[in-house]
This record gives sequence, structure tokens and C-alpha cells, in this order.
Amino acid sequence: MSEDWQEAAFSSRHMHNRRGSSNKSAKPFDVRKTFGSYSLKCSAWQKLDGVSTDDDATLELYRLTENGEGVVGGLALPGVLKAAVVLAASRASLRRVVDGFEEEGSNDDAEEEDEEDEGEHSRFETFEKNSFRSPKFWLRWSGVPARSKASKSLSEEQYETGLGYIVFAGNDCRKFKATINCSSLNWKDAPVTGHKIAGRSESDISVTWGKGEVEM
Repeated sequence: MSEDWQEAAFSSRHMHNRRGSSNKSAKPFDVRKTFGSYSLKCSAWQKLDGVSTDDDATLELYRLTENGEGVVGGLALPGVLKAAVVLAASRASLRRVVDGFEEEGSNDDAEEEDEEDEGEHSRFETFEKNSFRSPKFWLRWSGVPARSKASKSLSEEQYETGLGYIVFAGNDCRKFKATINCSSLNWKDAPVTGHKIAGRSESDISVTWGKGEVEM
């Protein structure tokens, strides 16, 4: 996760290889294929005390962020972590999305910027280059891990954020492999796998970010 995947994926060597390919009709990646419900397997989560194997770990992906650079979702690891999630095609775009949430949370009276309506097509253009047969996303979550919550009084409840990385097995986004970090649980690139159990169209289900509960 230390290098930007885009630099490797779109180097001149890779582009030359694609130019020689016979698959000239390949379609750009449609980020809406990520929208849906995913069932997760995470050994680091399953090994924790108090976690029931009867509980289902899930990832829900609902829609794009307002600026079109991220995918909004929610992560549930029952008994351990329930968090808001945002996916982005690069570290730079992930940083911009998260900075926007955190600025809004720290200044509720900030003036809203005037933005032109770029239309439906432009909203999804950000992710078209993220195809390469295995769409890849940086991930950041925001929530209160159960271990952190249990060690503090409710008044001192602290939100944490952590990074992750997702690589889908194909442009249909049916399966993925991922990693997730969580400092209070001592997780460093803990492996996660997921498979889609149901697709969905873009949804306006409420998801909030951080202690300020900023609508995503």
C-alpha cells in the first residue's frame, strides 16, 4: 500500500501492452458496479473474543460522494466495529474527500461552494481509468471500535479512522480481496475477502462521518 497503484497500472509499458491487445472493444469501468451488499470474511475479526460465528460481517456500498471522487458505504464487523466507509481511486482523491468531510464537521457554518451540474456522465468519469481488469480502491473508515469504546467512558468515546485497500476480481465487482488497519485493535493490513450477495442502484441511505456526524 506504500505506492500509488495508478503509477504502476498506467505506466508506458502497460499501455504499450494494451495497445497490442486485440480487445479493442473493452468498455471503461462503471463504478456503479461496486454498489451493493457484500458478505465479508476476516480472520482477524473472527479470532477476537466475544465474536460469534453466527454474525455476518458486511460491506454496503451505496453511491458516489457529492464531488464524484468517492464511493460512500458502511462497514459492519459485529461486536467489533461499525463504521462509515469511503472508497477512492487514488490516495490523492481519498484525501480530498475525507478532508471535505472533516472540514464540514469542524465548521458547520462554512459557506457552500457553488458547483455547476456536470451531468450524470461526468460524475462517473473519475473512475473510468480504474479498469485494468481488477479495479482497485483506497479505503478509509471512521467509527468507534468496540475495544476502544469499552476502555473509555461514554463521554470520552473516541472516533478512529483507518486505511484499507480493495482489489476487485473483475469489472463486474462480484468478489474482492482487501486489507484493513485499526490501531486500537492492533490490525496492520488485516486480510479481508468479500463477495457480493446483492447489487443495488444508487441509494440515498444516510451515512455520517466522524463525531460531527457529517452527511456523506
